[in-house]
Amino acid sequence: MRLVQMVGIIFFVFSLIACRAEAPPPATAYPTYTPYPTYTPYPTYTPPPSPEASLPSAEIENLIWPTGPRDDVIPAEDAAAFMGEKITVEGTVITTHNSGNAVFLNFAKDYQNSFSAVIFPEDWPKFPSPPENLFYGKLVRVEGVIEEYQGKPEIIIEDPWQIEVAVTLGQTIASSCNCALPTPAAGEVTLIATPVISMSIPQTTTAVSAESLAPPPIAPPAPVVSWEEAAAYTGQVATVEGQVVGTYNSGKVVFLNFDQDFRNTFKVAIFPDSWPLFPEPPELYYKDKTIRVTGQIKLYEGSPEIIVDHPDQIEVME
Repeated sequence: MRLVQMVGIIFFVFSLIACRAEAPPPATAYPTYTPYPTYTPYPTYTPPPSPEASLPSAEIENLIWPTGPRDDVIPAEDAAAFMGEKITVEGTVITTHNSGNAVFLNFAKDYQNSFSAVIFPEDWPKFPSPPENLFYGKLVRVEGVIEEYQGKPEIIIEDPWQIEVAVTLGQTIASSCNCALPTPAAGEVTLIATPVISMSIPQTTTAVSAESLAPPPIAPPAPVVSWEEAAAYTGQVATVEGQVVGTYNSGKVVFLNFDQDFRNTFKVAIFPDSWPLFPEPPELYYKDKTIRVTGQIKLYEGSPEIIVDHPDQIEVME
């Protein structure tokens, strides 16, 4: 009986082993596929626009620069980015001012914070007429080193060749200054000061007749107006005359008032950085005096004013 049991057990064990051998091995999952990241190309380089694209002359047809085309010209509003560099700046002279110590050619209404060209008295005789009149309202190019003065960019003009006035085909060119122009590079325009002024430019020749040799019109000097008329000259450079009937120093600005209704009438404003230039505090020095003040008339809160940044802008009348 024991033998039969043992045989049964052995048979059971062998059957179990055989079943295990025939069972398929457990499935092993393959690793999941991770695709490579998609290719992102580098951004293409887009060069900045050429400075000439924003130059005022780009919008004027039939324009000629007497010394020929230039590829190193920047607009006046970009001058501050080129401090210390020798470059050519282009823009329209919208205001001028002769302080007695210098002539300023301004290229923006906010002339206190923007580019200007400066000409000192020893160089005025080199020009055919007063620079403040000769270049007023003209589209010009100024060549020189951009320097910083009181936080703003400027070029000092010592010779007339540093400033060039744009002309159009057929327009007379005045060349009456006693100065030597630099030798032009190959391909540049050549000016010949003869009874007939001729310009030679590539593929184009323009002759100006002797009958039109009169100098170009010169902007008239700033008109002298009373303080009551100042508002009519807003945006213009003018000389305003009147008696200072009241003054006020707010700590941030000195006001010279010409009427008791100072809020709605013409006034002069002088900011702190200019106060040390005056012989004594402006609110005391000019009180009750009749003066003439020259500058650009602007509107501030509806009333006209001139901002004075130098004593030479004010003349005390006897």
